[in-house]
Amino acid sequence: MNRRQLAIATVAVAVLAPLGGLIWFESGIRARQAQRPEVGALFPALPGLADREALPASPGRLRIVTFARAGCGNCDRTITALRRLARTEVPAFDLIAVVADSDSPELDGDGVHAAIADPNGAVSRRFGVIHVPLVFLVDEQSRVLAVTTGERPDTAWRSFLESGTDAL
Repeated sequence: MNRRQLAIATVAVAVLAPLGGLIWFESGIRARQAQRPEVGALFPALPGLADREALPASPGRLRIVTFARAGCGNCDRTITALRRLARTEVPAFDLIAVVADSDSPELDGDGVHAAIADPNGAVSRRFGVIHVPLVFLVDEQSRVLAVTTGERPDTAWRSFLESGTDAL
């Protein structure tokens, strides 16, 4: 192999190897996202809340299920804002927080709020969580009405509750 062929081979490897890695990484992300319940689908059971195929019905009440990670500032602020709204807003809703990387979430259940520890992140992976906070709006029949990620101001969360769409 002469110098020119060696240079071409080196450049090809330098370009194609990272490209292959990116393609592999993106396919993993897409596969994980495919596990996420879609709008209109029944929300699956959550360990610690139900032993059935779907989140049990909650007559007359919406639910927000949020996936968070321990130590995530955006997650903490999101859960705090949603807890505040759960106590005061109409339509009434229940809040369920699944907290990854936590043995026991610091959040106590209070009638409208439940916290589920996800110490090794297995529940979060099962639900296709990539970015946190990931928030699902679930109707009284356990159907997913809307999904969004990230921290929002209270006005955006109110709009999310009322219309089932992301206000930002």
